Amino acid sequence: MLFANSKTDTHLEFNTFHSAFFDILFYYITFLGDGVAALLVVVMLMAVKFRYAFIVGVSNIIASLIAQILKHTLFEDMVRPRKFFEGIHDLYLVPGVENYLYNSFPSGHSTCAFALYFALSIIVENKILKFLFFSTALMVGISRVYLSQHFFEDIYAGSIIGVLITLVVYLVSTKINKNWMEKSLVSRTKI
Repeated sequence: MLFANSKTDTHLEFNTFHSAFFDILFYYITFLGDGVAALLVVVMLMAVKFRYAFIVGVSNIIASLIAQILKHTLFEDMVRPRKFFEGIHDLYLVPGVENYLYNSFPSGHSTCAFALYFALSIIVENKILKFLFFSTALMVGISRVYLSQHFFEDIYAGSIIGVLITLVVYLVSTKINKNWMEKSLVSRTKI
């Protein structure tokens, strides 16, 4: 889709599909891709196994830092849809959403969401949960376009950063052979 159409055509086409239901749905789903969601998951995972909390926490920190550095240095001139289409086309904007104007590429929410939910999909063995985690990350990315906060290329880049960093952190974590990483906050034995 990214290669077959221009980012403007794709965004304008996608922007025609809206409803009150999706306005509410995507308004709330987008929060599943912010740092607070990742922090809550890290805290919960500390009660399960420190290694899991490490994978989710470190991958989110590194991926988010990379996304923010890219946004504010190499791609600082990349404007968001509202600014891009200003004076050219009237976008449908979801009521109550503050639309930002700058630092579009890559999407930070998509980076965080894919880092978080890919890490969780690595941790769990259940295939249904894996699918649900992928679907959640994908929905967060779609929410960023639906809310006209990002273009599809922004969420695509964010998803790549999130997945690659999480994969590296996971592989590094398998090399860390520390007994405390297999324990949790609720372990009966001392760390």
